[in-house]
Amino acid sequence: MKNHSEIAEFLWKIADLIKDDYEAKDYEDVILPFTLLRRLDCVLEPTREAVRKAAAKYKKIPDQTRDALLKKASGQPFYNTSEYSLIGLLKFPNDIGANFSAYLAGFSANVKDILLNFSGGEEKGLSPIYETLLRKRLLFKVTQGFAEADLSPATVDNHGMGTIFEYLIRKFKEASNEAAGQFYTPRDIIRLMVKLVFEPDRAKLAKEKLIAIYDPACGTGGMLTIAKEYLLGAVNPSLDVYLYGQEINEKTYAVAKADMLMKGEDPENIKRENTLSHDLLPGKQFNYMLSNPPFGKDWKNIREEIEAEHARGSAGRYGPGLPDVGDGAMLFLLHKISKMAPQGSKIAIIFNGSPLFNGDAGSGPSNIRKYILENDWLDAIVAMPNDLFYNTGIATYIWLINNRKPPTRRGKVQLINASGEEFGTQLRRNLGKKRYEISEDQSAAILGIYEAFSETKVSKIFDTTDFGYTKVCVERPLRLRYDLTPEQRQTIRLDATALKLKDDRGDRFAAALDTLAKQAPWKSDAKFYSTLTKALTWALPAGLKKTCRALLAVRDENAEIVKDDDGQPMPDSDLRDFENVALKEDIAAYFAREVLPHVPDAWMDRSKDKVGYEISFTKYFYEYTALRSTADIAAELLKLDEETENLLREVVKA
Repeated sequence: MKNHSEIAEFLWKIADLIKDDYEAKDYEDVILPFTLLRRLDCVLEPTREAVRKAAAKYKKIPDQTRDALLKKASGQPFYNTSEYSLIGLLKFPNDIGANFSAYLAGFSANVKDILLNFSGGEEKGLSPIYETLLRKRLLFKVTQGFAEADLSPATVDNHGMGTIFEYLIRKFKEASNEAAGQFYTPRDIIRLMVKLVFEPDRAKLAKEKLIAIYDPACGTGGMLTIAKEYLLGAVNPSLDVYLYGQEINEKTYAVAKADMLMKGEDPENIKRENTLSHDLLPGKQFNYMLSNPPFGKDWKNIREEIEAEHARGSAGRYGPGLPDVGDGAMLFLLHKISKMAPQGSKIAIIFNGSPLFNGDAGSGPSNIRKYILENDWLDAIVAMPNDLFYNTGIATYIWLINNRKPPTRRGKVQLINASGEEFGTQLRRNLGKKRYEISEDQSAAILGIYEAFSETKVSKIFDTTDFGYTKVCVERPLRLRYDLTPEQRQTIRLDATALKLKDDRGDRFAAALDTLAKQAPWKSDAKFYSTLTKALTWALPAGLKKTCRALLAVRDENAEIVKDDDGQPMPDSDLRDFENVALKEDIAAYFAREVLPHVPDAWMDRSKDKVGYEISFTKYFYEYTALRSTADIAAELLKLDEETENLLREVVKA
């Protein structure tokens, strides 16, 4: 097995051993933890005997001290004190069950926590998995299959091991028709994000001693590990980089924590819980944050917690607003913003197109955009090529957030349209729905466009206020006509409001309407009620007048304007409209130019003004394509007709 793909394929094929006894969706329950066990075995092999001796020597000392001494003997932040390894278990095929249990029991507590999550959080760790394999007479065969895989660090480095894990996850999800892409992000996209975040800070990072990186939807931990590898390999080898993450899925959490464990990171910095409802790193701030939260993931099941956090206002994470309950992606961005350090933090997050424009002015999504833009935190958005992800071909965007922009970028936002063919390389073979990848050269080209910060065909620079608008309510007057048909008068006689009139007023009211019907139609609301009042000799209650308008009146553009008690025109809710006026535009001038020429009787109700923000890539990067002339189309049709006739002649001759 020469490369990671071959090793991953070898491990994947071990699933053939269990295919008759397990459904495809359950393969990963066996293959992933056994892959981890084999990797741990290979890493621990050089110090296995030293750990066993240390375990016997320090048998009676307190657990905490003993744990530290055993890790020292192991040379790793984990160990196994049992007398077995996967290969060693094969020497005693008849005792495989009992010996496997002893083997698992010998692991350090941090490994046991990982194995527990591989089994879906079962209290017995991997017991349900290996006991099922034992009962089905498969435990020895599976152990034997994994023992043949060389997963030693000399053969597979840590980065390669992460790639293998992700390959297996993708294969399992494809086999069971689940979305693999929600658990990890293709490496080419992560590398682009890492460059966009770190390269502009290269000089600064060269002087730093330590930084903290965070991913609140860390999946298998790929963004964190690639970010650190890039920093140490290309920017500052002496930099201390601390990695933190949180993940909701038990198995991918287990992969991430195992990866951290084997790379010498602190595995306790990886938390398992729903980040949106339960932040397990409260009060913690980070220098850099990267993530690819799930697209279109609803938050219905945690609605109570989210709304309670929103109700805390600025003291909570979601004070600016809440996105639609059907898509919680923007909650991840608000969560990350709440963890920005005052001295400076940068965020890179992947979204689909919805967060750019969904929600009207005053809605949660619009208010979130408003919050970010009015604080001048949005630095740039990069539109990426389609078909980059394993589980979706939709358009995706990288948002770059910076609460300490350099002077040249303050008050500005850069939009980069890297969705064209020149920024994506087609794969020889599709990986799920992933048909393209971003090569290193293409990634460098996008970084160059970002750093140049200039206007080009694919780069536009805007003021933050360019994305804002005021939603203005435009009213038109209510105009009513009263026909007083027999049907209308009968309806209002039966209406509950009319029947509440005291004494004989109900009858007198009905008689007055019958009299006014003789002069119908009434096209003046004021004259109609003036005449009606005189006929009754008592003033109509406000409720009855409202009922009359609802049951007797019809809208008529030729009728007189209805006015309220203060003599002001009453608005017609059916004719109410709204205009979105750019923040940079004078609203009164816009109204005079764009509205009044078409509807001279309109006015604005400025008490209903709402400020909204949206970002339209389509509008900003639209390129007009001239329509073909009718002469060209006609000529082409004639040519096609001629070709068709020639073909028919040949058929007849034949």
